[in-house]
Amino acid sequence: MGDWGLRESYRLKYWPKIAEWIVRQSTGRARSKLAGHAPVGILVDNTVLYHAVTHETGWVSTGERHWGPHPIDTGYAARIPVHAPDDPSREYRNVQYLPGIAYLSRIGALTLYTSAELQDEQFRQPSGRYRGYGYSDLGIFGGLTIDSVDGWVFPHLGPKYLNLPTPREQQRRRLENYMDDGTYAALVQRLGKKNSQDAWHIYTAEKHGLFCFLTMDFRLIETVAAQARTDPVKSFTTRVITPEGFGKEFELRRIPPRILSLTTPAFLFDPTSRCRWASGGP
Repeated sequence: MGDWGLRESYRLKYWPKIAEWIVRQSTGRARSKLAGHAPVGILVDNTVLYHAVTHETGWVSTGERHWGPHPIDTGYAARIPVHAPDDPSREYRNVQYLPGIAYLSRIGALTLYTSAELQDEQFRQPSGRYRGYGYSDLGIFGGLTIDSVDGWVFPHLGPKYLNLPTPREQQRRRLENYMDDGTYAALVQRLGKKNSQDAWHIYTAEKHGLFCFLTMDFRLIETVAAQARTDPVKSFTTRVITPEGFGKEFELRRIPPRILSLTTPAFLFDPTSRCRWASGGP
């Protein structure tokens, strides 16, 4: 084995443990703040799950070779980070707080939830949108159990001759029925009818006593902030917050997703890991 092969062998063996240690250290202050308290409940928006897929499967070409008389393009599948290391976008800034949030969930300091209507939104999208499509894709929340806070609701499906409404239309009709709830109706009036789905998610988090609705819908964040001093928004205890906002409040440190390239979620965030770098501390 040459020098390059030896370096790669050490990198594959030790880097996942180092990455685990870095993520754990990034949550030190948050763990201290949350110690001794019941787990903080968070309703996770689908926009967060989408951006939590930080690596995709890409093809790395190693050039053209001949197979007998036939030229073929050789290469291999590799895990490729979605974001460049110098990405200045606010999406990337928020994504860097997700490893810490996932770690806190895995050790029981946070409890992540979805909801019936959030799951219905996922149902209408390709399954890989929130988990990755390729074999080497990496999702920060992979392997985590995210239970529904209010059960399940799925659209009625059937052959075309039944003339059933589309899943989107069925959800729209359910939301109209929810308007019988005065608080939800008032929230829709404040945030606008086009935000009725998000208004329901916020109301769901409030109704179930969750700390926040975690979202990367930045327009929604701005809309809610503009109504912060009006009812019913000002009376809500639940927060509408981005991963960056949550990270700053609990003093998480940002983690570039590139350092997770050689890890799997189950190993990286396993609180029972025997990694000697991660042992000890609160």
